[in-house]
Amino acid sequence: MAHEELLESLLAGDHSQGHALSRDFLRSTLEFAERYAKLEKLLFGGTRVAYSSAALAVDLTIPGDMAQQGEHLADAERVRFGLAAGPILELGWLVEDQGIKIIPQSFPDGTAARGGFFFDSQLGPCILVDAEATAVQRDYVIAHQYGHFLADYDPYIATLCGHPGPDTLADPRELRAHSFALAFLAPRTDLETYRKAMGFVEGSEVTADFVRQLQVYFALDFETVFLRLLSLGWIDARQMEMLLRDNPDFSAAVDVDRMDADERLSFLGLPERFVHLVASGFGRGLLELEDAAEYLDTDVDGARHILEQFHYEEPSAQQPPPRSAKGRRPDRPNVN
Repeated sequence: MAHEELLESLLAGDHSQGHALSRDFLRSTLEFAERYAKLEKLLFGGTRVAYSSAALAVDLTIPGDMAQQGEHLADAERVRFGLAAGPILELGWLVEDQGIKIIPQSFPDGTAARGGFFFDSQLGPCILVDAEATAVQRDYVIAHQYGHFLADYDPYIATLCGHPGPDTLADPRELRAHSFALAFLAPRTDLETYRKAMGFVEGSEVTADFVRQLQVYFALDFETVFLRLLSLGWIDARQMEMLLRDNPDFSAAVDVDRMDADERLSFLGLPERFVHLVASGFGRGLLELEDAAEYLDTDVDGARHILEQFHYEEPSAQQPPPRSAKGRRPDRPNVN
């Protein structure tokens, strides 16, 4: 698909219900995705995507119970990955290990969109996320867009997604991706186990302390906790309003530390994996310093400064940075 066609598909698939991302912004994003795909082709021979066999076993028929489809799909994926109970602390790595490019971009102020997904035969699957989002917001967006990758494949859709609300969730695919994201981040079985361990029984009133405990245990923000409790039917809108009214701290911004971030590269505004791949290509002799500067959109001195952050082995021993199936990487990976 030509980039202009993909651009039009993204604009047509805008479900953000508000001020839209501009054509120029999206065109710039697609141009970066092209650069990213070119780098992958140099290092790996092309884009490599891991498709989920678990997703194929889930009934994803439209129309259907989209919320339950999202729940079942999330459960199946967590089983496929062998994830333990509790939060996914390295969600970005986990999704990138499926061959999906996560592309953070600073969204213009006032933009309704929070993220997006597109899949092109030349570019591969890509997730767009606001670079200014907190780690918790980013995780929700990544999980939401990953839900689109898993479920909306016949054919793959191009979409821009906004804040989850009645208007946006009126679209069945958006509802399913939303349900998937919440269940992937905070599975029903984990919540039920935690509730039982706290001495609560089914139907017990959700207390403010319980909300705070869930926020800490699952490493979420309060908004996501409330969205999850609403999706499970453990609270209703009236109860949520009362909790928010009586507990002002629930309306405050919350962020948590994440393991899937390399602080050395935080100033670049580029996907961490992309920078690692540039360093890998440079270390293996596939990229000259001038080529690396072009990929990193900087001058030669800037590229040299970035590449000096990495340790390089002997060329004959060069391999891409190791990452496990669960997305874990060493704190200081050998980049080659």
